[in-house]
Formats: sequence, C-alpha cells, structure tokens
Amino acid sequence: MSDHFIPYPVRPAGSQIGIWISESLGFAPAGSARARGGGAVGWRAITNDRPLRVELLDWREASERIDQWRDLTRRAMEPNVFLDPGFALTAAQHFPPARRPLFLMVSDASRAVDSERLIGVCALDAADGFRGLTRGWLPKQSALGTPLLDKTRGVEALDLMLAWFEREQPKVAGLLLPSLASDGPTATLMRERAGARGLDLQVIDMGERAVLFGGVDVEAMLHKAMSSKHIKELRRQRRRLGELGELTYVSNQAPERVRMAVESFLTLEASGWKGGRGTALLSDPSTAAFVRTMTRRLSREGKCRVEALELDGVPVAMGIVLSFGSSSFLWKIAYDESKAPYSPGVQFTIEFTRRQVQMNAIDSTDSCAIPDHPMIDRLWPDKLPIADIAFAVSGARLASFGKAFRKELMRRRFREYAKRAFYAATGRRRV
Repeated sequence: MSDHFIPYPVRPAGSQIGIWISESLGFAPAGSARARGGGAVGWRAITNDRPLRVELLDWREASERIDQWRDLTRRAMEPNVFLDPGFALTAAQHFPPARRPLFLMVSDASRAVDSERLIGVCALDAADGFRGLTRGWLPKQSALGTPLLDKTRGVEALDLMLAWFEREQPKVAGLLLPSLASDGPTATLMRERAGARGLDLQVIDMGERAVLFGGVDVEAMLHKAMSSKHIKELRRQRRRLGELGELTYVSNQAPERVRMAVESFLTLEASGWKGGRGTALLSDPSTAAFVRTMTRRLSREGKCRVEALELDGVPVAMGIVLSFGSSSFLWKIAYDESKAPYSPGVQFTIEFTRRQVQMNAIDSTDSCAIPDHPMIDRLWPDKLPIADIAFAVSGARLASFGKAFRKELMRRRFREYAKRAFYAATGRRRV
C-alpha cells in the first residue's frame, strides 16, 4: 500500500501541525509521509484508543485499497453500486481529469483486525477546490451519491470525515451530498449526528423515483397501475410485435455475453433520439470506454447483467442491470424506435418486472429514473424518496455554512430557470 496519504495539494493552517486531540477523537501526523507534488502530511486519527486513519486519495492510490474497499461494500449500511470500486474507479480512470473524484477514506489500522479495514468511503467532487460547500461526486452516469459507511461503525467514520474537513480544510463550511435516499439509514445517521453536535442540516431538491420491491404481486400491481383498456392495448401490441418474428426474452449474465450485449445496447441506444441529440453513451468516447470497462469488471463479480427483449435474435429493447448485494439498479434502458408502435420499451419493462420479482435474492430494484418518469412511474407505483443533504462540518462554521447554502440555492434556482427556458425554446423533452 502507498504511503502517500493526501495527494491533493492542500496544507493545514499554520506552519506547525502538531497533535490535536479532542474528547472523543484526534489526529496525529502519520510518520513523515509526503504526498506526490503536494507536501501535505497524511493524518492518523485516534478514537476510542483505536488507531484510525483518514486519507484523501486520487483514483490511482485508491486502487491500491481495492480489496479493503470491496470488503466494505459487503458491510455497508446502505447499498450504492455507484460507489462500488468497479463503477467509481472505472469512471475515475476513464473520465476527463476535471470530472474525476477524490476519495476520502477512513480505515482502522489497529491490531484488533487481521488487516487494515475500511470503515468509510466518500467520493468528492474536487473540481472547484475545497471551499464553501464541498460536493459529493455525482457524475451524470450515477444515480446515488450515498457514501459507504460500515453498518456498525458508521458514526465513527462520519465524525472523522467531518473532523478531517474541520482540521484540514479551513475554507470548507459544509458538505453537500447529492441524491441520497432521504429516509435511508445514511441520511438518518446524518440527521442524528447533526442534531447531537448542533450542526445545521438542510434537505433540498426532494423528489421521488420509481422503485420495485421484492415479493410484490406483479399482476395485481400492473392491474392497479393501469386501466383495463391500457392493459388490453399493450397485449394487442405485444401480439402484433410477435407476428413480426419470434419474440424472446434473454438474460445475459456470463462476462463474455455481457460484453457482447453491451455493444448491442450501445448501438441500439445510439440509433435513437439520444444518438441524434449527441447524448447517447456511444456519443462520447470516454463515456463509452467507461461503460465497456465498468460492465465487464462488474460482470466478473456477478454484479452486472444485460436483459433483452429480442425479435428473431435482434434486440428491440434492452436494459443494463447493476447489483449491490440484495439491491438492483435498472441503470439504463434503450429500445428500437422503429418499433415504437408496439411500445417495445414498455413490453420489456413489464417482462423484466415479472422476472425480477421472481429473484428471491433481490429485495429492491431502483429504477434510476428521473422523478415523474412517464413510463416507469406508471408501472412501478412504489417510490424511493431522494434528496440532496447539506450540513455544516463544525459548529464554528455555522455562519459561513448559511452563507454558502444560500448561494447554492440561488445557483440552483438560476439553473432551473435556464433549463425551463431552454426546453421551452427548443421544444425538447426533459430526460
């Protein structure tokens, strides 16, 4: 493992760092390690007589912790496949430098464990530097910004992350984590810690997106979600589609089959309106490389499969499904727009829903869709509350947090106004 603990070129205030210890935790210099090109020392954290370490790593250095990182994914209090190393490190590797995250990691290096163990990982968007509200990393290809916190030691990990910001980043007033399950265990822990420590916490951009829970009666759910007339029409469309050739549903799970299916998916998506608009995954070389590598890596761990509704062996609709423990994520859907009169995307989603519920190991499937999605919100009536959560890193920075938060609200209002004006002027639909 590398000794370069903080690769980002920042220094704590003052020329002498020394040792700082509070009632519950503290930091001490971790030897004489120096970051490449930076000069800031790494820090070893001490809490409850356990040597804990807080590190800020770039993707190359974080890759050296991949085994411990994977172990943490099995112990995390809340699933987030978008912070699985197979997804996050691959994105950081292939995305342009300005879009790459830094990873704040908390690890237990005590002799009480067989090897150094991670108890927290948070991906940070460092493009704007560390000041004001530091943002969690949420690229366009991600649907959740939830950090990975050990289910039994999440309090320690979260407190140490905040203490690191307070100690090492004097210009940071607060942390803004985007797209969290607002009633999930991580958000609940944040509210509890903010209340216990007297920290201001704000919840913004609240919304809901469709989610499918295991064990539901699919047929009853569909009949409740759609009128008898609509169901009859969908059945008629499926019969008409089947008259064009042999209609089959295929689940590609083996790594080699996933690789080939991903290529078919990329081509299918690019053949439609996203390709024409330049927003398809295949439109950007770095994004396409990321998708190919990410799906290949995750499929080797049984965390990615590609589902397809095929007509005579040719896909008319496809979906890329990512998995994290007992949680699944319907990450991307594409369909053949030349078959639009038969609603291939809806036909695929209905068949996928039936098969997904039959998988007893899956507790929930996140649609990863925008709120109020016109198709999947109708089919999946259950909703996952999603919100961005911002909170101060310390009680001493409440005033600066309030100022930074108000600035963030103004920025979002202006962005929303600009989006509405753009879509009104162009007649495009929001996706």
